[in-house]
Amino acid sequence: MHSKTRISLTLATATALLVASGALAGNVERFDSSVTLSQNNPFHGQVVSQKHPCVERRIVKVFNKKPGKDGLFDTTKSKRDGSWSIPAMPDGKFYAKMPRRSEGAAGTTFICSGDKSPVRSFGP
Repeated sequence: MHSKTRISLTLATATALLVASGALAGNVERFDSSVTLSQNNPFHGQVVSQKHPCVERRIVKVFNKKPGKDGLFDTTKSKRDGSWSIPAMPDGKFYAKMPRRSEGAAGTTFICSGDKSPVRSFGP
């Protein structure tokens, strides 16, 4: 391959990559979201966000707060309205945690922030 052809091909490839990365970057929207753990109703809570894809079907993990490493108690997903629950009679200190989520729809990627609720105490 001649050096002029190689240079032209390299420039064309670099330009295509820059255009593609610019197009993708313009189609990303970030939204805050939060997770709650009810203080009065054990293992019930809500996922809240201004963007609906950040609310429904979010993974919610409940952890048992312990000295050292916290233990995973259970995992569930939020419902369409953002509510979630885990049937249990807890005893101890717990918190809910929700990981960050990326959701693609119609050429746009929504990035929903993760969150951790305050620690709540349940039991006698």
